Amino acid sequence: MYAPITMYTPIHLLAILSLLITSISALPPPSLARATYFRFSTGSGLAIHTSPALTGPWTYVGEVLPSGSSISNPGAQDAWAPDVHEVDGVYYCYYSVSSFGTQESVIGVATSSTMEPGSWTDHGSTGLSSTTGDLYNAIDANPLPTSAGENVLTFGSFWGDIFQTPLNADLLTVTGASPYQIEFNDTGTRPSEGGYVVEREGYSYLFFSSGVCCGYDATRPAAGEEYKIMVCRSSTVDGEYVDAAGRSCLDHGGTLVLGSHDNVYGPGGQGVYEDPEVGTVLYYHYVDTNVGYADGDKQLGINVIDWSLGWPVV
Repeated sequence: MYAPITMYTPIHLLAILSLLITSISALPPPSLARATYFRFSTGSGLAIHTSPALTGPWTYVGEVLPSGSSISNPGAQDAWAPDVHEVDGVYYCYYSVSSFGTQESVIGVATSSTMEPGSWTDHGSTGLSSTTGDLYNAIDANPLPTSAGENVLTFGSFWGDIFQTPLNADLLTVTGASPYQIEFNDTGTRPSEGGYVVEREGYSYLFFSSGVCCGYDATRPAAGEEYKIMVCRSSTVDGEYVDAAGRSCLDHGGTLVLGSHDNVYGPGGQGVYEDPEVGTVLYYHYVDTNVGYADGDKQLGINVIDWSLGWPVV
């Protein structure tokens, strides 16, 4: 149940946070033989890798922001946490500009009609930022145009954990309404981040990462404190989110989706993708203990999600 679909050659990237398939409008229905998968990753100008299949092999083809972000903030030349979604033929790449361990953070966005390198237009800041002392940290953005016609942006990392705020209809800027908290775990360093919301059969499911993500080659946390993938759900996109036991996600709630097991250690940085061939998949990065614990050794994992019990199981 837990094994990734396939093992990968080390990709030497800290995070793999978006995976999409191009639409092929000339072929009804789309042919996977002609499809191209795109993978976007943290670091520098947000690396783009492509593959003819979900299981690879992946080829580096360029960056979303080869000249860095236009946002004036530390980290503009080393963007984080890309999350790419298609809406009405336009691909939106949300990203973060920040420095590790600080709240001096800004969420930006770029757009493309193809996802190819050289096609991206950087629109700079979405208007959502944070600074020292704020309730949240403005990184790890995840957009959702909902079935009810709302546009929401889920974001946050540590501090007050995970928040949402409305997006304007252009999906390029936030409305300016105050962000509201949807998940909180006040233990230790408040270790929740990477919220990713999926609508399914009347519920909104909030996937998030909890625990220590990085630096395992230098120091490993106590058993169970390493990265893991959790989920809560709500009947409305803005909450209240609860876990499978009914505990509020604002009160330490969260049902384990995927944790360390066998040679898989610290899975997280997840997203969800509807693949036309294999169905709904969970993608994430993890350490293969047979390869190495360094951030540069992290692997891409992909598991099919079983929804038959009403909660995601991999």
